Amino acid sequence: MRHGETLWNVEGRLQGRGDSPLSDRGIRQAGWLAHLTRGIDGFRVSSPLGRA
Repeated sequence: MRHGETLWNVEGRLQGRGDSPLSDRGIRQAGWLAHLTRGIDGFRVSSPLGRA
């Protein structure tokens, strides 16, 4: 999975290792992903960036 939409995505900017905050849509997308993965056992690894 990837991170949700960020403010830089909306602006068409590349992020690289930058850490743009999630847009309102990105926050909703993160909620959907949480819902989809709830109850699934497994090991999860995440970036330390806020957008992840």
